[in-house]
Amino acid sequence: MAASGGTRSELDQIAKNDNPINCDVLIIGAGIVGAAAFRELCRYKLNVLLVDANHDVGGDASKANSAILHGGFDPNPGTLMSKLNHDGLALWFAWSQELSVDVEWTGSLVLAFNESEINEITRLYENGKSVKIPVKFLGRDETLKREPVVNPEVKASLYAPVSGIIDPFQAVVALVGNGLKNGGRIRLDTRVEEISKRSDGIYVRTSSGLIRTKVVINAAGLYADQIMRMAGENWFSIHPRRGQYMILDKNVGNLVRHVIFRAPTSIGKGILVSRTTHGNLLIGPTAEDLDKPDKRTTAEGLATVLESAKALVPFPYERFTIAQYAGLRAIGSIDDFVVAHSRTMEGLINAAGIKSPGLTAAPGIAKELCNLVSALVPLEEKANFDPYFELPPILRELPYKYREELIKGNAAFGHMVCRCELVSEGEIENALKMEPPARDLDGIKRRVRATAGRCQGGFCMPRIIDIMRKELNLPYENITKFGNKSNVIYGDNRGNE
Repeated sequence: MAASGGTRSELDQIAKNDNPINCDVLIIGAGIVGAAAFRELCRYKLNVLLVDANHDVGGDASKANSAILHGGFDPNPGTLMSKLNHDGLALWFAWSQELSVDVEWTGSLVLAFNESEINEITRLYENGKSVKIPVKFLGRDETLKREPVVNPEVKASLYAPVSGIIDPFQAVVALVGNGLKNGGRIRLDTRVEEISKRSDGIYVRTSSGLIRTKVVINAAGLYADQIMRMAGENWFSIHPRRGQYMILDKNVGNLVRHVIFRAPTSIGKGILVSRTTHGNLLIGPTAEDLDKPDKRTTAEGLATVLESAKALVPFPYERFTIAQYAGLRAIGSIDDFVVAHSRTMEGLINAAGIKSPGLTAAPGIAKELCNLVSALVPLEEKANFDPYFELPPILRELPYKYREELIKGNAAFGHMVCRCELVSEGEIENALKMEPPARDLDGIKRRVRATAGRCQGGFCMPRIIDIMRKELNLPYENITKFGNKSNVIYGDNRGNE
């Protein structure tokens, strides 16, 4: 079967031999864009199916990024990126409340240390004013008054009060969970292999079987160009850009109050210093263009992170670092988002090249995708659509009275498993039972923070594996860190002593 068409006899043979899964809209990719589109399309009377090649929701870039909601002054006015950043930021104010997502509107400071950088933040100031984003130009004294710990050599800064920090994985889980609550379906570990159009719909062959749909939304992140090529669309390409980060202990999480940037360059916004919604400090990322995906951290990259962060905020970061990681951004061959109908296949909609500020823009992208879908199938809103979603309770965030009630109802909430993050056995059980459920160690980490603290699972991981074995009825050897072949235990040698 040809990727973009195939002969009628070939397609008839496919339909004859396979009993396809049917849906109205198929969304490829469960990162922040696919998750946002899933939630929004599930408000309509549609059969919506979300698929992803990974073992859990969160995609690639959506679970390894700077966790920032950008103010909207960076993209060039008139671009789709600028419009959707603006729209998305406004929507996050409402969405974060509907979905119980952790967001803090900390504001941001973009620092300038020389005349060239002053010119750059002046350009950003003009950008912000032209798209009606509240921004303020600050001199040296005003900058140091707002953020006393920044490098005293600072000359000026750009202040944006509407910037903030967010828990990006919590956002994805809440969006997918809300879509499932409103009738959507999801299939993970499902890799798209071929796409073909015929008279009765679009056929998508996956590693989990054949799907027939009226509309396909391509939100495949780093692999969106591959989906486009399956449809015969060869004008666009993506390459990965690696960003390396360091996470610091919570005892220095309040080093800064704002998100601190340096004036951006042609390849990105540069290294930042920011606290996270969990109370840690985050520094990074680098901007390394790669030929193929590579999520390894490097000594050189981490040295760059340290050097650049110290130039912004002098501090002995290495003394308090508890983890390092790398994320990949999808850099498209054009310097703007692609959110449009396919040029070659009717019924295919592409959301490609969604680099920063993609997390911020995701709600705006989702609304735009709904508009594009409405040109292909009628959209009728459900009378019973429920916009709200609540994650399972987090014991450490509850008043003592409610903690006691939880423990009385289920003694597992009184069994502390992760001492660094104060996560109980009951919370881990909830993470394994919620929708969408955790299915591996990283899934638990991102939902309830177990293994994310100072010891990085050194004490609690064996206990978590034991809970997973019991709750999921899995042998130890089948428990993984992030699906695929990331098994953490190989065999049982207890009888061989």
